[in-house]
Amino acid sequence: MAEMDRRRFFGVTGVAAATSALALQHDEASTPVNPAEQSEHGTPENAIVVSAVSEVTSLDPALAVDTETERVCRQVFETLVGIEQETGSTAPLLAAGWEISDDQLTYTFELQEGVTFQDGSELTADVIVANFERWGRLDEIYGDEVLDTTVPLAFASVFGGFMGDEDCVLESVEADDEHTVVLTLTEPVVFLIQALTLPAFGIVSAETLSDDDPEQVSENPVGTGAYQVISTEGGQIVLRAFEDHWNGAAQVEQVTVRSIPRSFDRLRELQRGQLDVYDYVTADNLRTLVQSGRMFLQRDPFSVLYLGFNLEHPVMSDPLVREAVARAVNRGSLVQNHFLEGTSTAHQFTPAALGVHSEEALRFSMNRDEAERLLEESGYDGEELPFFYPMNATRSYLPQPEAIFASIARDLTRVGMNVVPRPVPWNDSYVDSLLADEDRAMHLLGRNGGYRSPHSFLGPLFSSVTSEFNYDNEEVRDLIHQARSETQEDSRNDLYREAAELIAEDIPALPLAYPISGLALGQNIVDYPFSPVLHELFRDIVPQ
Repeated sequence: MAEMDRRRFFGVTGVAAATSALALQHDEASTPVNPAEQSEHGTPENAIVVSAVSEVTSLDPALAVDTETERVCRQVFETLVGIEQETGSTAPLLAAGWEISDDQLTYTFELQEGVTFQDGSELTADVIVANFERWGRLDEIYGDEVLDTTVPLAFASVFGGFMGDEDCVLESVEADDEHTVVLTLTEPVVFLIQALTLPAFGIVSAETLSDDDPEQVSENPVGTGAYQVISTEGGQIVLRAFEDHWNGAAQVEQVTVRSIPRSFDRLRELQRGQLDVYDYVTADNLRTLVQSGRMFLQRDPFSVLYLGFNLEHPVMSDPLVREAVARAVNRGSLVQNHFLEGTSTAHQFTPAALGVHSEEALRFSMNRDEAERLLEESGYDGEELPFFYPMNATRSYLPQPEAIFASIARDLTRVGMNVVPRPVPWNDSYVDSLLADEDRAMHLLGRNGGYRSPHSFLGPLFSSVTSEFNYDNEEVRDLIHQARSETQEDSRNDLYREAAELIAEDIPALPLAYPISGLALGQNIVDYPFSPVLHELFRDIVPQ
């Protein structure tokens, strides 16, 4: 297949990292799934508006890793395995149950019966097989040269590669009967059940699967979820409740997901009554919300903000320079001034809640004198250091990017580094732009954990050589791969700790903070299903 135009492939990170995604088109090719319904029935009384912080880039769930794309895909497409809202543990969804063999190489899923897609077709084992086979061939469908510019997609991250790759541990997926699916692995993937909750593993109707026209999935999104896509125009997506949903219709009939990048604009729209859910509240707006009596819901920290380095840059390739940066940045001041209370400084890439922090890993406290000494020893002579950061954006891990960049740039300038700002609006393909610039030295990015395993953080970032860091440490990759298959928890955690120690020593990126994120509700909402892994289903919203 011919390589796709890169300007139509836009990578972003969710709680997070970057991936290729087909941009939603606003021409005749992206006619809403059912525009007649929108015009005929108008806006129902039972309708709400939820803020997004950037435009959704694709409605193909297999390509989704940014939080806004995942937010919408979760409503339209369902996965084999769900998440129990109260406890956060895995729960049956499209799979009514499953069995795992003693050697953890065979997974047998029994599907729910009587489930239909929004186009009326039936959920069967053959449809599940077709979806798995498509995920395993995304590299063929879209082309290696496109996917290689991004961090791994969910399938490659979880299974070690695409089908046919030497490192892929998914040997086969087969339909045992109409409602039974069997996955066979060559090595255990101890977090597989948790990983299958990711929106990227949302099941799409077989009627939309086409190698000749892979955009069909995004242009005509059809899942089994509680909501259907009605419109994708004007920077917003309109979802209408699927009346024949197998688990009952949602309480809110219509949800509009509206892109409002600037935090102040989201606050204003909430106060004006034009917005019902203001997500990613920033510290500078919290006081106003509290004083106005708005309900504020705070998620537990499950994301990491980091300062990434391009190890192929002639200056940043020197570990002395990277350590100088680590010594120059005042993480404590950064957290205190720009994040919600409860955010903590980060010295490793996995949040403390995962229990794999290494006490032996290097920690670089701020020391400007030491930073200056390291720069002098490295021979740095004032070379320009292009520093990418997003504009007009709020992410779960990056609430005020311009202010955070300014704080870090000030710290680096004080020790003698020549920082050259490279601001790029998030909606102008921020991640795509930084990855394409071989001359970049540094960039701001982060990751939101999609499931409760250290692999959710370490796997996409460090289990392969990516163009984000150009970090090549075979020992780190081997440790992460070993941990994926280690069935003993203590031994597995030791492997992750050893990997963390090597990463801290090499400094391919500098972890900065474990941010708290939160949202505020308008008067039309009684409760909202907030979650640290952002598994937030609109069907569980309780309206006034």
